[in-house]
Amino acid sequence: MKKLVLLSTVLITISFTGCKNQESILPSKKNIVEAVFASGNIIAENQYVVTSQADGYLNKSFVTEGDSVKDGQILFRIENDAQTEQLVNAEENYSYAVSNVSDNSSVLEQLMAQRNQVKNKLTTDSLNYIRYRKLVPSGAVSQVDYEKAKVSFENSKQDLVSLNHQISDTKQKLQLEVSKNKANLAVQQNISSFYEIRAEVDGVVFQIQKKQGELVKRGEPVAEIGSGKYIAKLFIVEEDINKLKPGQEVYIELNTEKNKSYKAYLSKIYPYFDNKEQSFIAEASFNEPISNLKSGTQLQANIKINEKADAMVIPAEYLLPGDFILDKKNGQVKVTVGIRTTEWVEILSGADDSTTILLSK
Repeated sequence: MKKLVLLSTVLITISFTGCKNQESILPSKKNIVEAVFASGNIIAENQYVVTSQADGYLNKSFVTEGDSVKDGQILFRIENDAQTEQLVNAEENYSYAVSNVSDNSSVLEQLMAQRNQVKNKLTTDSLNYIRYRKLVPSGAVSQVDYEKAKVSFENSKQDLVSLNHQISDTKQKLQLEVSKNKANLAVQQNISSFYEIRAEVDGVVFQIQKKQGELVKRGEPVAEIGSGKYIAKLFIVEEDINKLKPGQEVYIELNTEKNKSYKAYLSKIYPYFDNKEQSFIAEASFNEPISNLKSGTQLQANIKINEKADAMVIPAEYLLPGDFILDKKNGQVKVTVGIRTTEWVEILSGADDSTTILLSK
């Protein structure tokens, strides 16, 4: 029994000692600002990655980093021997097909010569037929000879018709070959255009990612180009995205200029979650141009979403989980909170400026 009483005394002593060591505060009035933190980097307003549309080796680079370029200007040339050969073959096949369509082509020239022979024979057979037809009544020629002359004339007429059809069909086939080879040439020319990488907008070459002679695969980045004013690309965590709206003030600190803040405003909020960045993305535009700003510069930003003058606040560490405080008189008390920052929490109800709040340890 004595041991039990002694133990209880020790526990009570420790309890009272703990209470004496607890810190306490009274709520105070402060101007408080609630902000959402975001990381990010500087980008150009119109910035894009130049990718290759074909496989090959980087044969020629026409630009260097920092160069200004125009829309449609050739930037790089990709070399591929197989594609070059296919283009040459397509050009030769098209030229050959076009040459075959002309009347003096070797294909048609032979048919034209045959037609001339048939025409000459038809003329002779026609004259013989007419002459024999006139001589039959007088008995100068036999009926048999007349019939032979007539058959020869009819055959010659049919031969000419057949040969004309053959020439017409041959021309159609040759014209079809021209069309087919012209289409194939257009395809090969279009494919070959993929081996010339051109700028899509006026801008500046920020970065070149491939060296001359290096292998380039289709879809692989080759360079990065940007134009327009510089803006801040911001990465927002999921729990904060619904607090944001365009026009909110943004205070940006660049990694190249520590302890200096630039004012901007939230200009765009993308309506989707970016799986690559594992965050939502927003953009902020600077109120004034900043000299020596460079694309890719890392930054930290605070987006102001709420502010209040003379708010009743307590230090954030005095607020317990579930929005409770440790009231010196009443123990744990539920409070209603407003603006929260990393340092302060606004108290809307549940405590007043006379409430002594203990720091729970």
